[in-house]
Amino acid sequence: MSASSDSSLLAKAFDWIRTRASRDNEIAAMCRADLHYLAADLGITEAELREVVPKVTDHSELMDQMMRARGLDPEAVRRSFSALVRDMEVTCARCRDSRVCRRELESGTAATYCHDFCANAEAMDYLRKA
Repeated sequence: MSASSDSSLLAKAFDWIRTRASRDNEIAAMCRADLHYLAADLGITEAELREVVPKVTDHSELMDQMMRARGLDPEAVRRSFSALVRDMEVTCARCRDSRVCRRELESGTAATYCHDFCANAEAMDYLRKA
């Protein structure tokens, strides 16, 4: 395959992603692992994919911050409870309260009020007891 056909294929892939993302925002709802695999399949980094598709958000960082606010180590939780974390990432990616989450995390009150806005609060309660 020539370099020009490679770039043409990549351009078509980006056009497809843009069309899908603008239509139903599927990319924004992807968890970190799926986003990583999609970027790898396209031969680009996650950061480059995020530049191409402006609607992609990184709720996984918010989730990590919330875990830390709740006294959990995100990496340890991922190692021990990978299936649960994947479900939590999907839930977090679909969250419509990310502004509330950011505000509570920034103000240091997220752990106190998380049950009021975080769909993963109960899962984190479980993880704290595990």
